[in-house]
Amino acid sequence: MIWMFSNAFGLHHLKDIPWIAPLEYQFTHAAWHGFNAWDMIQPFFMFIVGAAMPWAFDKRRAAGESEQQIFFHVLKRCALLLFWGIVARTISAGRPNIDLINVLGQLSFTYLVAYLVLDRGWRVQLGAAIGLLAAHWTFYNFTTGEGITGPYDQNANPGYWLDGVLLGRHWGGGYATINCVSSAANTIFGVMAGWVIKSTRTEGAKLRTLAIWGAVALIAGFALGAVVPINKKIWTASFAFVSTGITLWVLAVFYYLCDVKRLQRWATVGAIVGANSIFIYLFHEMLHGWMERAAAALLGWPIEWWGAWGKALTSCCVVAFQIYVCVWLYRRKIFFKL
Repeated sequence: MIWMFSNAFGLHHLKDIPWIAPLEYQFTHAAWHGFNAWDMIQPFFMFIVGAAMPWAFDKRRAAGESEQQIFFHVLKRCALLLFWGIVARTISAGRPNIDLINVLGQLSFTYLVAYLVLDRGWRVQLGAAIGLLAAHWTFYNFTTGEGITGPYDQNANPGYWLDGVLLGRHWGGGYATINCVSSAANTIFGVMAGWVIKSTRTEGAKLRTLAIWGAVALIAGFALGAVVPINKKIWTASFAFVSTGITLWVLAVFYYLCDVKRLQRWATVGAIVGANSIFIYLFHEMLHGWMERAAAALLGWPIEWWGAWGKALTSCCVVAFQIYVCVWLYRRKIFFKL
């Protein structure tokens, strides 16, 4: 979440400096095919939602909620995710904006799909994830329509065409609403990882499982990339596998440090921010423009003195302020949930 609202820690103000430019580039989305580090934020988010589900729903059942109550809770949460996603994008755009491609909008679908296979066992979960990716691939490779020039051509592919037909509009950068079908695989893979960590296996066995399946996903993704381009903006199957592999390896590292070695103090800020993840996402989406302008007005002196470095410092102050808001809420035990 800190990475998401970091605004590249102001590095975009310094990208003309040769040694900073490669680092700043990783805080941008790939133009089309391929991926940068920044392209991993949404897969991480969608995966971790799935990973938390085994604990969340076991807690509800332990509290005595019926399956019907739980299902209605899921439907309500999906509706709220979609609603707040639209609100955030509308405020950010400064005009009514029914945007279905932001993280919350996509999660409103992937969360429901992940719930439907939550207790079905890893074979059904894996089959469902691969089935969704296969359906996505089939749609992109066999759909024909006016303006489609190729399955993975930017602004001329089946996903772009479908948005035009059903919604009468298109999204900037080549994003497509039907991404939610393939990105649901990442949330399901998160569910599978959550059950692994929640299981009674030894810590070593859990680590090996995460690491091995991470390697399998990476190999599958890069191998598939030879015929299906790795593309985040239309969330191809190869991107789903590669991003899942990276996520599993990162999760294995964090699990080893925080749960096995009990080295947790370094992650305190991340845990505090993560406790209000939906809130800080909406807070950033709605107010980041205002915060940037306010910081520039209040901290004009470093900008005048240091130029681009002063602008970078101002961006870092905005990041620090957002962390402070999360700390303030955490200390008062205020947690926003949908």
